[in-house]
Amino acid sequence: MEEEKKVRGIKIRTFNTSMIILCCIVYLFLIFATASMPSKYNALVQDTDQYINCQRDAELVYQASDYLTEQVRLYVENMDIHYMENYFEEVNVTRRRQTAVEELETYNSDDTAREALEAAISSSNDLMDREIYAMKLVSVANSYDMESVPEEVRDMQLKGSDAALEPEEMIEKARDMVFNEEYEDAKTRIYSHLSYFAENIMGNMRAQQEKSVKGLGDTLFLQRIFISLLFVVNIITFVVITKLIVKPLSIHIKHIKENDSLEIVGSYEFKYLALTYNDIYELNAENEKMLVHKAEHDSLTGLLNRAGFEDIKTLMMGSNMPIALAVLDIDKFKTVNDENGHEIGDEVLQTVAAQLRQSFRSCDYVIRLGGDEFVVILTNIRPENQNAVRRKFVNINEALRKPEGRRPGVSVSVGVAFSGNGFTDDLFEKADKMLYEVKNNGKCGCRFYEETEKIHPDRAVYNKNVIESYI
Repeated sequence: MEEEKKVRGIKIRTFNTSMIILCCIVYLFLIFATASMPSKYNALVQDTDQYINCQRDAELVYQASDYLTEQVRLYVENMDIHYMENYFEEVNVTRRRQTAVEELETYNSDDTAREALEAAISSSNDLMDREIYAMKLVSVANSYDMESVPEEVRDMQLKGSDAALEPEEMIEKARDMVFNEEYEDAKTRIYSHLSYFAENIMGNMRAQQEKSVKGLGDTLFLQRIFISLLFVVNIITFVVITKLIVKPLSIHIKHIKENDSLEIVGSYEFKYLALTYNDIYELNAENEKMLVHKAEHDSLTGLLNRAGFEDIKTLMMGSNMPIALAVLDIDKFKTVNDENGHEIGDEVLQTVAAQLRQSFRSCDYVIRLGGDEFVVILTNIRPENQNAVRRKFVNINEALRKPEGRRPGVSVSVGVAFSGNGFTDDLFEKADKMLYEVKNNGKCGCRFYEETEKIHPDRAVYNKNVIESYI
């Protein structure tokens, strides 16, 4: 409750309620202002629909006519019966031109316009007869089975003079019939009559539209005012939601993806959420740190454990850093445990850990592998620093040999191996081998593993020598 009092911001629920009430008020005024609008609007819609339909029907007549012309011309040029089938499918099945003309006849028009439409229909029918005659000529010239051609072509009778023509002449005449100027003039006349009729109808419809629009003028003016108010309310709502919800949400998502705490931004709810999340985030972070520390550190000595050693080893594999690995254990640790008890044994382990931690640099890694076995990874160090390493272990053993309280004096045995290329597969084995050399030769000392090169007169021969240092 104390944190809740610290949260300051606009509550989304309060803002939404206010916007809804405001929108309802504006909407009621809008309904009141447009109460007489439906009938006028419906009249305008009807006039507009008729105008659009008239344009569509006129365009449909042109498209269908052009399509028929295209198909008959393709047929007389390519003599592919498929084009003739397309032609009669349009005439008998699709019937776009016929349907559009029938629709145009239903619109109000004056006598002159209707005469123009009738003239267009008559000319169109004549032109269709001309096209069918041309297709008949091509069909006969190609000796098509008359049972396979459309009925209109089959029933068309050729003139005697045309029937006597050679096939090539029939085809040539058919092409001339649909490509010559007479054919184009006929189409032009049809389009001219249709255009006059369509313009007459659409002119009447435009006048009716203007009348309907004028009746809606005042009502629409009020409507625009209230719609503008609603628009402003929407813009305000959008800006506020963007600022209080969308933007904070984006910021929170980014921080969550980056595994970071949330910024205290946005609405009251988002700020409260961020505070709650941050509390949980900090608690989880602390728990995670504790878990990671426990997973990688020895609970008794506080040193890195075997898991931590494996991580460091993996990290240093194949690097160019020169390192040294020291493997050591406590001499006669089992005897210390047996004679003094495990409590004193634990104290010995803690003392050894403390001495190792104090003796090496912060960039070095002191690790307890388990039991009385320890390792130290020394970074950025080369074999020429061997004496400095040896002195460290001499000092450590001198400090450990002195008893303190109930803790008896102890010593450590150490094996050391150097590597110029980070942690290698055999580095631990080399250091461990040196440790056992020390254990087998009196304990309480360190031995260094080193590879030297001897040159034979004829060829280079590599020998491994062990460099010893006893304490």
